[in-house]
Amino acid sequence: MFFIERLLSAARLLNEMAVGYSIICINTSRPIYLVFGERSDHPLYVVRKIADAHGLESSRIDRHIYKLAGDLVPEPLGIYELGSESYDVQRGVKGSPWFQLKSKIRTEKARAQIEKRMWQALRDFQKVVLPAETNCESSLQPQVELLKAFSDYQNNGGKITEDLLAVIEKAVDEFSLTPRCPSIPQHGDFCLNNLIIDTDHITVIDFEDFSITHMPMYDAFTLALTLPSFSDDPENAANVINQPAVIATAHDLGIPEDAVRWHFLHHLLLRLGSWSAGEKRSRYREWLNRVLQSFINKDIKNLSATHSSSDVLQQF
Repeated sequence: MFFIERLLSAARLLNEMAVGYSIICINTSRPIYLVFGERSDHPLYVVRKIADAHGLESSRIDRHIYKLAGDLVPEPLGIYELGSESYDVQRGVKGSPWFQLKSKIRTEKARAQIEKRMWQALRDFQKVVLPAETNCESSLQPQVELLKAFSDYQNNGGKITEDLLAVIEKAVDEFSLTPRCPSIPQHGDFCLNNLIIDTDHITVIDFEDFSITHMPMYDAFTLALTLPSFSDDPENAANVINQPAVIATAHDLGIPEDAVRWHFLHHLLLRLGSWSAGEKRSRYREWLNRVLQSFINKDIKNLSATHSSSDVLQQF
């Protein structure tokens, strides 16, 4: 990976590095290069190739969020060119990803403490991206957002059943009776894998899906479903709406407790739309479908739709 050395040298960043260094490549949605100094226990730099307009927009979002959030997120150093290629460079952060840390979490007390810190990191993130004032322009109609998610779900091969249509119809009806809710740009994938955990600080990374929705609670459900205390059994996942931290988040945002389940329905439909289409997330998509079915099975028993389920489809 000699080209990384050439890139950092051209960017005049090598002077901050130790004499010896190592480079690790991680393949996610695009290659990510972690550059370590000789005695460094965390990356000095994180280098990502900008292959398209989406990558360029992600870099712009990184800079924007850093201005708002400071050290809650990595510091972007700039976009640099090498030959005909462009690369985004961030300063590395202290801490460990969850897959390195989980073996050290051996007691219930330790797990509860780290989960508490993760929820606080989410609250801190929401606070910095929340519009300065909550008014008509910075709020949204939840039933409209739900129908958008349902449309995306349909357009990406989602299975339509009479039970699903009945649940959606009920959700739209109940959402229509609730006040507008705050419009908060969501991280898009606020999960364990996108948190770097240090002794006294958590850094939020990866804004590839930032602003996938402004529907509050989306990030809260993403986090809840990946926590150490979570069992990935689909029926258990469908009960995530009853978790105390989820209810507390809804309360902080002014969302009625009986509307939380419909926010979760929105979360599932949006995750089962274009976000999980394709081979990369096929296994996760299969699991999400099972969670959705469990959710429908639990809710359909209490539904008594007042309109034909075909009325929902007529809105598209």
